[in-house]
Amino acid sequence: MKWEYKIIRTSDGGLFSGDTGPMEGALNQLGDAEWELVATLSDGRSTAGANGATALVFKRPKPDA
Repeated sequence: MKWEYKIIRTSDGGLFSGDTGPMEGALNQLGDAEWELVATLSDGRSTAGANGATALVFKRPKPDA
């Protein structure tokens, strides 16, 4: 099976600052489009991206060409 990938970067402030509703909505839309979250990458400025930027890595099966 072949995969396609999508990377979404959060801004400074990380994933856990403020209202999580918009992020939850975006994740649900990605899930509806069959994207699966497979990794999170922090810029190293804080634990779990609480104060720094974070990249979310998604994958889904690549459509047959």
